[in-house]
Order: sequence, then structure tokens, then C-alpha cells
Amino acid sequence: MKRGEIWWADLGAYRAREQTGRRPVVIWQSDTLTQLLQSVLVVPQTTNLDRAKLAGTALISASDGALAADSVALAFQMRAIPKACLKTRIRSLSVEELAELDLATDEAVGRVEPETEPE
Repeated sequence: MKRGEIWWADLGAYRAREQTGRRPVVIWQSDTLTQLLQSVLVVPQTTNLDRAKLAGTALISASDGALAADSVALAFQMRAIPKACLKTRIRSLSVEELAELDLATDEAVGRVEPETEPE
């Protein structure tokens, strides 16, 4: 389990406006904390590509069939889950995907203001 890896996770039962059920997530906390804690900070993903238009998101490629479809990492829905919820490693993010998710996280937590489209 390392930062930047995509895993299948069980995010539990339905909760309004949250990603739930079995879905890919990106491990997003430091490797040191992952070794020390029983929980892990993750960024859930969705295949709803319309979400990529929102601030605090990053596009994740299906790449080589590791994921069935392109998806969107939702940094604004970052959360801690028990390690036991992580089921199967899928792959690591590419350098480009890591950079995009870093920016999405900065937007989600307010370290940078999201770019807005001119009207």
C-alpha cells in the first residue's frame, strides 16, 4: 500500500452525495502514515466523466485495461477508511496523474483557487 496507488475498495452502503459501494480509490496519505495507522486517506473515483469539469478533480486513464474505463478522482470527497476496506491493488498513478491529483487536492482544500472559465 503506497501513496498514489489505485485500489478496489468497499466504501460501504449508500449515503447521499458520497461515492459508496465497491469502487476504485487512490491512496493519498504518506507512506509513513499508511504503515503506522489502521486507516488510510483515499480519494474515491467515479466513471461519471462530467465530474471532470468540477474543481478538485483529476482524470485517471483506463490505461492498459487496469481500469475498465477512464474515471475521475474526486479530491473533494477525500476521506479516511479502514485499511481492511482496501481489497485489490489495481495500479499506480502515472507521473502526470499524480501531478493532476496534487493540484485537485490543493483546490479541494483551498491551498489554490480553482481556475474559472471566462464567461
